[in-house]
Amino acid sequence: MNTLFLTILLAFPLKKVTTIDQKRIDMDTIYTQKPVYISFWALWCSQCIKELDKINMLKDSLDFFVIAINEDGNRKKARVASFIRGKKWNFHVMIDERQKYMREFGVLALPSSFLYNREGKLIKKFTGFSQSAEDKFIKILDSLNAHVDTISPSTN
Repeated sequence: MNTLFLTILLAFPLKKVTTIDQKRIDMDTIYTQKPVYISFWALWCSQCIKELDKINMLKDSLDFFVIAINEDGNRKKARVASFIRGKKWNFHVMIDERQKYMREFGVLALPSSFLYNREGKLIKKFTGFSQSAEDKFIKILDSLNAHVDTISPSTN
């Protein structure tokens, strides 16, 4: 396992983030309140859009916090903002300037998503989007929200 990914497993990697609409979020206060789902996506990635549409539908009923990190770059910021408004997504989106976060998280494919528990530990990394991944995600979140501590961290 590379050192970078090991760092992600040991500590919640985002501290303070600035969203596309210039809101500042202190993640140290967020992840202690509810599980956090971080999704890497791009406008050209149809599977990313499907995943985030589904996440948008699930986030309130399953009580988790979402940050979607867009990989289209700063030059497409206006197009990304317009797209988000059109989708009516109700979660925070940030632009990953120069793919800094993508490298820090070790993302090699889109969509890639990370689910963290209230202690800031990585519970599951998802690569791609499928019905089985969605089912597993819902099961894990149900367990996290029921405060069941029997889930061990996994990267598969």
